[in-house]
Amino acid sequence: SSGINAEWPLRPGSDRGFKNLVKGCNSLEKMDLEECQSITDNSLIQISLHCPYLQSLTLSNCERISDEGLRYLCGSYAGQTQLRELELDNCKLITDATIDHLVQCRGLQRVDLYDCLRISRGGIKHLKSRRPNLTVHVYFPPDTPPVMQHDPVHNRVCRCCVVL
Repeated sequence: SSGINAEWPLRPGSDRGFKNLVKGCNSLEKMDLEECQSITDNSLIQISLHCPYLQSLTLSNCERISDEGLRYLCGSYAGQTQLRELELDNCKLITDATIDHLVQCRGLQRVDLYDCLRISRGGIKHLKSRRPNLTVHVYFPPDTPPVMQHDPVHNRVCRCCVVL
């Protein structure tokens, strides 16, 4: 593809600086902002406004983004028509509300939601029911079995563990 890719470690700074950066990059197709702590919902609004051809966006470990920023992204021209891949691993503030926003992304082929602790199994099931061809990467730890009160030997370990 003839678009531009951007992968850079942004230093802590202002949303105004990010706005100035993306204003001049309206041909971007891929943006990797993994572990960039200066990315906020305001940054996602700027991406939504100034990056109409964005196809791949990595926001993993951007812990300051929330459902609100993703609402703007998913409702934008790029979000609704261009975005193919979205990585949101370990974004601690996003919830099942983001699921409803992701449904708007008609071209989305893959979304990564590993370690998004506020996304529920029910939310993922809803997303898959609305977008059955979407590849969703997510992990839910197994439920911890209840402690059995009548067995003092096994009160100290869960049923998943082997006692030697």
